[in-house]
Amino acid sequence: MSQTWHGLFIPDADASAVAEALRALLVRRGCAPYDPFPGGTGTPPELSALIRLFVAPAQDGWVRVLGDLDAALLPDLAAALDRSLLAAWLGEDGGGFALVSADGARHEDIAAFAPYLRAGATPSDLRRAFAGETRVAPLESDAASADLPPGLHDVAREQGVNPQQAGKLFERLSEGLFGKLAGQSGESDEEQARARAVIMGGGRDTWNSLHGQRVRAIAETLALPANWRLPSWDDVRDAYHAHRMRERYPRMMALPGDHESLAAVPGIAGYLPVFMGRAQPEETDG
Repeated sequence: MSQTWHGLFIPDADASAVAEALRALLVRRGCAPYDPFPGGTGTPPELSALIRLFVAPAQDGWVRVLGDLDAALLPDLAAALDRSLLAAWLGEDGGGFALVSADGARHEDIAAFAPYLRAGATPSDLRRAFAGETRVAPLESDAASADLPPGLHDVAREQGVNPQQAGKLFERLSEGLFGKLAGQSGESDEEQARARAVIMGGGRDTWNSLHGQRVRAIAETLALPANWRLPSWDDVRDAYHAHRMRERYPRMMALPGDHESLAAVPGIAGYLPVFMGRAQPEETDG
């Protein structure tokens, strides 16, 4: 999986207060709320620069915000909540943690994170994690055995198809395809695996990259909630869609994949969406 991941963690906070602070902050930046889920108003075509966040229920003394929030907004959010924020990110080009204090200052030095060490972790553990010197065990892919290539996930959802089931079907088809090609071309198993990885979208989990290992090592030294990394934003989006569909149309037969989506995110009713966008300026002649 090569997707970019963002996490925002607020200690000793209330999820509703965090959601309200986010909405108020974005309204002051000229954004308006919208509701793309069943029973909502959809996504107004005049909105651009869409911001799509979920605020998770408080867990282990932390509130987690899922989604990509402009880092320039974090100082104002910290000031509004009157507490420090821990921001984390991971992508192909890097990953790490930063602390934004209530006065708006941004810190990426090790000393700033010392108050958030988990029980049993030492400043030396934190230093090694930040330096990328801590070895962490590789993770199995969070996706079903083979997720759909980029771009096909939403198509499957729009057609009422469970993306995970579709991913498994895609995997079986690709295996059949490469099995036939191997008989004709004489390619080795290793060469087939490399080719198949390209078609399947890279075949590699970013969490197992050097950047991903560093982020996980840092997280393991901090007293973050057990759900600091999962469920993913996509999992929550799918589960929340299924939840709203069931809530809006209680007698409607569940769509394929809805039961799996709901099971993947226990307590989805407690997640708070913060979906907002900025109106596009009207074009003028001349």
